[in-house]
Amino acid sequence: MRSSRPPLRLSRSGQRPRATPWIEGVARVLLALVFVHALVGKLTNFAAVADKIAAKGLPLAPLLLVLAMALLALGSALLILGWRQRLGAVLLLVFLVPTSLIFHNELGDTAERIQLLKNLAIIAGLLLVANQPGERRPRLRR
Repeated sequence: MRSSRPPLRLSRSGQRPRATPWIEGVARVLLALVFVHALVGKLTNFAAVADKIAAKGLPLAPLLLVLAMALLALGSALLILGWRQRLGAVLLLVFLVPTSLIFHNELGDTAERIQLLKNLAIIAGLLLVANQPGERRPRLRR
């Protein structure tokens, strides 16, 4: 039995056609919103978040928190702007992977398991961004 779907057509260069630029932009912004929200939470509750980090036995909690906030800010900005978006995705992965392993490792706790699965989905999205072929430069028009 034949499939009713048309075959995937490749461009002349042999690569899959790219998504519509505005869809990519919206997707990057939506993906970055999670990190922007986390950054705001860390800025407004610095001492409490530093205490949570210290409670996990990590040394230099305030310094680690500042580093995490820098990764969140720079990675989110690059991802949203679409300039060096691959680097932005990698910076957010550098933040998210260890955070997931350290803070959401209680798989017996349903809430923690959901947080881990959510983070794994976000990691998948960041990997897709990081795996994009060459970046286009954003164009400014008058």
